[in-house]
Amino acid sequence: MLHTPRRLRLIEEQDVRIHLDCYCHTCKLWHRPQPCTPDQFSAELWDWQHKHVGHDFEFLSPRRRVPRGFRDWLWQKLGLAPWWLDYNPNTNFRFIAGTPVAFTCSLQTGPLASSATFIIGRESTAVDNSSNRYIDSEITAKVTTGTTPTVDKEIRIYGYQALNPDTPTYPDQITGTDSTVTLTSAYMLDGGLKPMLGSTAVSATSNLGYPIACLSSAQAWGKEPKRWGLYVTHSTVAALHATGSLHVLTRTPSYLSDV
Repeated sequence: MLHTPRRLRLIEEQDVRIHLDCYCHTCKLWHRPQPCTPDQFSAELWDWQHKHVGHDFEFLSPRRRVPRGFRDWLWQKLGLAPWWLDYNPNTNFRFIAGTPVAFTCSLQTGPLASSATFIIGRESTAVDNSSNRYIDSEITAKVTTGTTPTVDKEIRIYGYQALNPDTPTYPDQITGTDSTVTLTSAYMLDGGLKPMLGSTAVSATSNLGYPIACLSSAQAWGKEPKRWGLYVTHSTVAALHATGSLHVLTRTPSYLSDV
């Protein structure tokens, strides 16, 4: 005799057994009921809840028994799959930090002169994120002043991104290459660049390295852009230190992985 899909479904559901360990963390008690079918599982839950109203309890399943030759393909085809077959494995995405990479930004070249209006600065070579598509990058910065800087002046780090990342084209005089750049005006600075990823005031002490806390790329733009870079400028009056190793500009990219 052939069973209808509904009858067959009920028969196979009754063959499935779920083993449970029931724990009440308030009473410090546990109980192992008889193996139950998927339908009986709900009844067991409510029974335990009535015995431990308001308590902290949980169910753990040490194992399950699914009958040999269980025809889940038939239920998938008929659209009548038992509820436990409708669930997919949860992807265990993890946040992975990559290898730190130095920005190409030669602050020691010149070295970078002061700009009272911050429209003269040094741009880094643009980061090409078109292949890796990192979701974020932490930015670590240290900038070292030169001889006799003026107290309470500033070092600023801005961000720029490509206007058209495929060409690419950049705001105002930005070219996406490691170079000293003079922006057209303070309006271009305020409108075309991301202010500010990080900044610090300085003392009058010569040759002092200032760590600068910066926003990450995702904090600045909402997500890491396809092509982007840094623009460093300062108003300390004295040019920055001429030793390249005394300046640090690095990024640590990050991504999601299910491995």
